[in-house]
Amino acid sequence: MKWIIVIIVAYVLQQFLPWWSIAIAGFLFGFIIPQGTRAAFFNGFAGLFILWGGIALYVYIANDALLANRLADLMSLPHGLLMVLITGLIGGLTGGLSSLSGKYLRIMIKP
Repeated sequence: MKWIIVIIVAYVLQQFLPWWSIAIAGFLFGFIIPQGTRAAFFNGFAGLFILWGGIALYVYIANDALLANRLADLMSLPHGLLMVLITGLIGGLTGGLSSLSGKYLRIMIKP
């Protein structure tokens, strides 16, 4: 349930900063909260996958899948829901790797 912290911090940061501020949220999460390396990656990944995937799914439903289907056609994908999944994966990987980076910095500073 630690990934909920990542969701909240990333959502607040995205309201004021560019899209890459999710990496700041993941990095701070990995640095501040003591946890193992696998847990750091998973919590960062899960939190931001849920956040970005959820926002993409909301937009997908709100505009009757018009935007997602057009982007899917542009990228030669069979369905617009794959765009929602790809968006979630990009957010998740950014969150997981930044959280892992924060964890490794914590290890370097406090061995």
